[in-house]
Amino acid sequence: MKSKHHKLPEHALGGQRQFTSFHFGQPGLGEKIYLQAGLHADELPGMLVLHYLKRLLSQAERRGELQSEIIIVPIANPLGLAQVLLNGGVGRFDLVSGRNFNRDFPDLALLLHQEAFASSEPAVPQVRAAMREALHAMPDRSEVEALRRQLLLLACDADVVLDLHCDDRAILHMYADPAWREQAEDLARCMGIGAVLLSQDSGGGSFDEACGLPWHRLAQRHPALNLQPGCMAVTLELRGQQDIGHQLAGNDAERLYRYLQHRGAIAGEPPAIPQLDVAMLPFAAGEIVTAPASGILLPLRQPGEWVEADEAVAEIIDPITDTVKAVRAQAGGLIYASRRAPFVTLGAEIMKIAGKTPYKGGGGLAS
Repeated sequence: MKSKHHKLPEHALGGQRQFTSFHFGQPGLGEKIYLQAGLHADELPGMLVLHYLKRLLSQAERRGELQSEIIIVPIANPLGLAQVLLNGGVGRFDLVSGRNFNRDFPDLALLLHQEAFASSEPAVPQVRAAMREALHAMPDRSEVEALRRQLLLLACDADVVLDLHCDDRAILHMYADPAWREQAEDLARCMGIGAVLLSQDSGGGSFDEACGLPWHRLAQRHPALNLQPGCMAVTLELRGQQDIGHQLAGNDAERLYRYLQHRGAIAGEPPAIPQLDVAMLPFAAGEIVTAPASGILLPLRQPGEWVEADEAVAEIIDPITDTVKAVRAQAGGLIYASRRAPFVTLGAEIMKIAGKTPYKGGGGLAS
């Protein structure tokens, strides 16, 4: 294992931050696989999972079993990790700009020009080289932009990108590009994930789509290249923020390790992929349920349960007026995440529901 430290430009006088990547295997040997956690710096489960996965990969490396290049960034956002207010982490949003840390990643397809591709060379290596060159040429206009650029430099030329997140309260779930439906389903089964939300472009410029979406956009703009998707990039949601512990994280790390074996990145015969029923649901059929009033939130249904359209999923109680307001699902589907705090203000996000049939107004990114 080799470690590399990536310095960020000094945001204010007197301090400079960095993040660290850990490199296993040899560049150019087999696939390149990239894993990161903590882009939302208050989401800790993925950081602990990668702590355990590093141990497993170090052992495999000592045994000479690595057959691919694997890069791990266990803390992808030192900026957000340092944002502490009243003893609580504020790691989802940049306190300078107010923007979500997992938004606004550069659109690599816009940065590339057809002249960057030499027709005499294979298309995929050309594109990857052009992506790296474009990112190297980008100016760093802020510490956050530099972080985004350097994370993409590590991941843009990978065959597989796994971005580890979690929600407030949630079941295991995953966001994936429908172009990689079968491979995503294999990953879901290896991880014990029962729900995958499929979307090629959900909007917002998230990290996973910044890695995978440029391939589709370049193929549309330059059909003569006959370019195939070159990166399976997914977001793994490892339950809720409080679902963290040695056994849970160790088990998730072992599942990731077995998945890497299934891909041929690590030698050894892995167990058969579990025969798990995975709900492959369109992101455009998703719904974010919001509070129609302020008050004390009492959920009636929990993550992992299926609900019908117009079904009451929670109640909001106003102890001043004694009003009880029902919160209803619009289209119905699988509740995959919900709010943990029992008090809500008007318009606050309460639940996330994934349905089976896209509808007008469906989908939409959480804040």
